[in-house]
Amino acid sequence: MTKRPDVTEENTLDHAIDNIDISFSERLNYDKMGFYYISSPIMLVGNFLGALLLCAIQLGSVDLYSIGIWLLVSFVMFLYRFYHYYLFKRESEHNKLRDAKIWLDKYYTNTLLSGIVWGSSALLIFPESELLNQMVLVFFLFAIGFTAMGILASKRNLLLTYALVTYSPIIWRLFYLEGELYTKIAYIIFALTLIMILTANYYGKVINNALNNRQHFISIKHTHEKLKERFFSLFERAPVGIYYYNPALELQDVNMHFMHINKIDDKEELLNTDLHASPYQQMVEAHQEVFNGQTGSYRGPFQVPGNTQNLYVNLSTVPMLDAAGSVAGGITIIDDITNEVIAKEEMIRNAYYDMLTNIPNRTLLLDKLKAFLGKKRQNKEYAALLFLDINHFKKVNETYGHDIGDHLLQLVVKRVDDNIDGHEVFARITGNKFVILLPSLAIDKELSKEMTLKYINKIHDVFTPPFNLAGDEYHVNFTIGIVLFNDIDASAYDLLKRAETAMYEAKKIARGTNQFYQDSMSQETHESLMLENDMHKALIKSEFIVYYQPQLDIQKNKIVGAEALIRWNHPKKGFISPALFIPIAEESGTIIKLEEWIIDKTFREIKALSQRSDGFGLDHIAINISTVHFLQPHFVEKLMLLLQKHDVKAEWFELEITESGIMRNIADAAKKIEELKSFGFTFAIDDFGTGYSSLSYLKELPVDMVKIDQSFIRNMHESKGDVAIVEAVTAIAEKFNLKVLAEGVEDKKTLEALKALNCHAYQGYYAHKPMPLEDFEKLL
Repeated sequence: MTKRPDVTEENTLDHAIDNIDISFSERLNYDKMGFYYISSPIMLVGNFLGALLLCAIQLGSVDLYSIGIWLLVSFVMFLYRFYHYYLFKRESEHNKLRDAKIWLDKYYTNTLLSGIVWGSSALLIFPESELLNQMVLVFFLFAIGFTAMGILASKRNLLLTYALVTYSPIIWRLFYLEGELYTKIAYIIFALTLIMILTANYYGKVINNALNNRQHFISIKHTHEKLKERFFSLFERAPVGIYYYNPALELQDVNMHFMHINKIDDKEELLNTDLHASPYQQMVEAHQEVFNGQTGSYRGPFQVPGNTQNLYVNLSTVPMLDAAGSVAGGITIIDDITNEVIAKEEMIRNAYYDMLTNIPNRTLLLDKLKAFLGKKRQNKEYAALLFLDINHFKKVNETYGHDIGDHLLQLVVKRVDDNIDGHEVFARITGNKFVILLPSLAIDKELSKEMTLKYINKIHDVFTPPFNLAGDEYHVNFTIGIVLFNDIDASAYDLLKRAETAMYEAKKIARGTNQFYQDSMSQETHESLMLENDMHKALIKSEFIVYYQPQLDIQKNKIVGAEALIRWNHPKKGFISPALFIPIAEESGTIIKLEEWIIDKTFREIKALSQRSDGFGLDHIAINISTVHFLQPHFVEKLMLLLQKHDVKAEWFELEITESGIMRNIADAAKKIEELKSFGFTFAIDDFGTGYSSLSYLKELPVDMVKIDQSFIRNMHESKGDVAIVEAVTAIAEKFNLKVLAEGVEDKKTLEALKALNCHAYQGYYAHKPMPLEDFEKLL
């Protein structure tokens, strides 16, 4: 098992050395300093005791005054050096390391001073006549000098200087004494001094080499410790799993990340686990490769035997060699790619499955249909493609909100899923539209039709029980288009479009019915489908145009505003009436993108209009907003972003919402109206009189204007009923302090009647037709 390096006193000192940037020579000085100072107390005490003994021996031969002076100097030197030793011991290792050269120089200097003191003994306590006492002094000088010269041996200049100050006085004194014996003794001492210098020099080299070797050893040890520490950190803190195993494929050690990915807190639970017990044989074989001297690799599922954690990994394992170079086991690095694999699977699933209902989407349906058609050419049995559209689903979103609508879709899918066979394909195409593929019916076409109708009746029966939506019972039924096929050359896409065409044909007859596709199906249905496709292209190619129909003050006959209306200039068909493409946009859901384009375009053009010399100059520009768009969760935020984008004022715009739509979710509508009015927008109820026209609803909605539908305006002078309705609406509006705008005014007689009823404004062909911005600007 990998263990963390021990922290000992020596390691602490080594770490102190490591933490300072020093050279090898500085390390060597530090080592010498420690070596010299550690032995200082013994040497100092030995020197001083030697001085005392020498003085005691010389008492009878030298005068007490000289002995006293020399002994006092020796004692002062002893105290001085001991004081330095005391300072050294108190110093921190960090400072010693930093100032090692200074401490060494102090030690050399003190040793040299000691040599001077001992050299002075030849002058102060050398007997004049007693040869024995003289030789005793010489003996002491050599004994003390030998120890000192060993210390100074590594410094040649200091060695020679020490020999000079220690032995030159005695040699000079002996030469000074009369007698051949003293001369010979002087030469002997000189020769011994030279020998001692040479010996000390050799000894110094030995010491230096030993210290150098020690420093090399320490450097190697430090390097080893660093590598060990780094390896430990790498092993334990690596962002991948690492483990060792022996030839029996038993785990010997694992790191923290490997424990983490396996959700194990105690390492002991994993040790000695036998990888042979893994259910994944390829993974085991990858580990066995290392005993052939090769690297093993594996990518796939992974599970530690005895552990329930299932992973998907990418691992690589290499041989671990012993000192003899033989394979002693293996080291495995394992990267947990479980999340990556899950994300890829999720991405693939999202590409082929509907995220809301978790059934195949349009892409997967077409793939399955293509594969089925490839096999179908060898089979004469009929198959059927059913295109199901949930009737009035838009009203569910408008009444209960999109969350409830989504929940209903999930409930519908569950009911269908629970009642279809495994070989049938059930897919969601878009919104509230689904497809069922019946792959095997009968060889006879008529029998296949009967089987299909029986299947459809079964579907209808399944949906007889109502759903519970927010406490209300809600019945779901379908309009269904069917295409039968066996040996045909149609593509999967063609079959899907034919089934959809049949569905629209059925819806045109009556919702809740079903129709089989026929080649003779009405061109109108086909054109509607083509028109829907062309609408998507028109948004990209900017084929739509905003026209403005002026709105006039009914008393002053002055333009006070305009209604922004969309027009489509088709590159091949010319101008297409909004009455043709708006219902298709609402049915397909394209209306939201279409209205977002209208709002963006209108804001941009009105910004340009407002930069005239007389400014904006109108009461408002009216923009129609469909109910499905108005009730979108982020409608307010998106609208405010467009205001900021074009730097226009909310006060310039009036939002027109239909009466019938908002009444289905009046609470949400009222909340949004209040919020937008706080920013400055005004509101009008469009087509008033065609829907609920409830006084209580009108009271709850904080609108500013009601627009009387043109169906009541056009025949006012011929229909007393229409006059009564208009009169009632103006009275209701007056009661709630609302303005009234009449749309569809086409003659003067109608205008005069409206004046008499106190309408505030009007629009219609009698005044002006819708026109491009440049023409509208000319009228102002």
